[in-house]
Amino acid sequence: MVQVAYPYQKNWTDDSPCWVEGHFMQEVATSPQLAQRKANSFLAGYVTMMVSAGQPMLILGDYPMWQVPAILQLPKLGAVSTVGTVEVNAQTGELKLPSTAQIQRMQELAHAITGYFTSATTTTK
Repeated sequence: MVQVAYPYQKNWTDDSPCWVEGHFMQEVATSPQLAQRKANSFLAGYVTMMVSAGQPMLILGDYPMWQVPAILQLPKLGAVSTVGTVEVNAQTGELKLPSTAQIQRMQELAHAITGYFTSATTTTK
């Protein structure tokens, strides 16, 4: 399954219903599977081996991009949390490199969540 999101550019009021109408046509040359593989390679090499790429979502805007969640996987627990996202240009297949701060944030979240699950399963003597 592929999810597609389209950023809505109009104001949304709280006090009345809003009609949403959309039409889009853009070339998507990069498959979601390729975007996921590129994200996986990046996450394993720059974040941690315990974070892998989840199901990509196609985001339509000025140029289409695949937004791929970075999911922390723990032994015996499986997927426990999303720690960030990685973006892949859906036309060129190029990975949009996260900033150093974004990479550090993903690492910190993965470390903190791993610590929580490790301490929750450790028995005290």
